[in-house]
Amino acid sequence: MKNILKITLLGTAVILSNLIFLNSLNAYVMQSTNFQIQSDDLSPSGGKWASVNYIFKDTFGEISTGISDSTSYSMRAGYQEMQETYISVSQPGVLNMTPSIPGITGGTANVSGTFNVICDNVAGFSMNLKASTSHAMVAIGEPTYYFANYPATPSYSWTVYSGDAQFGYTVEPETAADTDSAFLDDNSNNCGTGSYNGTGTCWSGFNGTNTTTVINRTVRTDIDGEDEVIKFRAQSNNSFLESGTYTATITATVYSN
Repeated sequence: MKNILKITLLGTAVILSNLIFLNSLNAYVMQSTNFQIQSDDLSPSGGKWASVNYIFKDTFGEISTGISDSTSYSMRAGYQEMQETYISVSQPGVLNMTPSIPGITGGTANVSGTFNVICDNVAGFSMNLKASTSHAMVAIGEPTYYFANYPATPSYSWTVYSGDAQFGYTVEPETAADTDSAFLDDNSNNCGTGSYNGTGTCWSGFNGTNTTTVINRTVRTDIDGEDEVIKFRAQSNNSFLESGTYTATITATVYSN
């Protein structure tokens, strides 16, 4: 008897900032150790007014402002119009883990999925993962049969003990420095510390249906985006799993910082 494992990966993008240029220039007009000013206005009047009930911003004296579009370009002209953020994420879709795991003798199956993220926010973006069910990998039509979640706190290397069946993941961002701190290691058997990002070093499981941050990028991407790779693993060590197809639905949500 064999167990076939499938993963459905979904991606969503959420814009949380409206203070960024919608162009390819990584620029700002003033900065210090504590702030960056994206843009300023030298017109003779205008500004920002606030009360307990509202915030109002305007400018006077600008000309040729507004939105202009064609089949080839989109232009936001003027101080207020350009304050937008672009963010997108591609989703891998359905992935089949290989090989199939024998229900009695057990075994290990692997698969990886790539999310391409494009974000022009100069402060970068964060990516969270979330499972759709409390046990991420469950048998289709038989939710009482499942692979247990690997421990949610990232641990150095992958270990499943005799009699257990577990499902988990590790993160491999295109830019190693973008790895969330929980998945960093000190190159000496410890995760959540240090600055080393080994390939498949720190493994984690899903904490029920709670979200977990896996990527934290602090600069914008280029026009091709960043390929963020999530590697999944399921292992059964003589756990006598019920034969069937097991599936997990994982959603990645990307936020501009």
